[in-house]
Amino acid sequence: MFTLVRIHVPSVVLDADGSIARHVNPDYVWDYVIKNHKTWHSKEIKLLYMTQRHMQEDTSLIIDAECLDALVDFLVKHIAPLKYVRGFWILNMAKMRFFQIPAERSGEFSRYTVTLDVLPEYMNSVYEEISMLKPGRDIMVNYIAHTFQSFTASTMVSVLAVSRNHMEKWVEDCIKSLDGIMEAEITHISKTKRLVSHEEWLESVGAYLVAPGGKNIVDIDPMYDDSMIAGC
Repeated sequence: MFTLVRIHVPSVVLDADGSIARHVNPDYVWDYVIKNHKTWHSKEIKLLYMTQRHMQEDTSLIIDAECLDALVDFLVKHIAPLKYVRGFWILNMAKMRFFQIPAERSGEFSRYTVTLDVLPEYMNSVYEEISMLKPGRDIMVNYIAHTFQSFTASTMVSVLAVSRNHMEKWVEDCIKSLDGIMEAEITHISKTKRLVSHEEWLESVGAYLVAPGGKNIVDIDPMYDDSMIAGC
């Protein structure tokens, strides 16, 4: 089972009277995982990827877990004892699709996630529409999954984009216009780190890795400002 585990560490710790006790290093969990993750790998738990969202005060792990009990045992043993950890948010990632993107282009892009509120009767059509998008010059869809993380947040899309302006214009023109989309929330991923070798990564995600379909993402005219991204 694929899971996305968000680990919350507040940037500020307060005393009982509400005054600031200390500021917490935003890389507190990140550095701990980097130092120790190789000793945690087992048949039951494989830490594949780590991301950080500074604005949301969390560090996230994409984990290939044998079962939910194994995942919880791992979190309770290795992550929960950290002094400033204040909670976990576990998102099961169903119907995963990872899309092949040009390797030589990925370093030029920033990473974002788009959380979609989709009317249930349109979930399949939205999923398939987004899965059909081929990588463009300015926007590339990395993966899509159903997470059902709340009554109004059913689907998560990972996207690489040249800039925040490109991302916002693409979502506004090309995602929100799809039938059944009620809302789309964009979150910037501050940094990412793969925690396994390329071969180990392919071993875990290979069954979910697919070539994108035939629908082009329309690139913007380079003569225009990057906020003027073309529509689909």
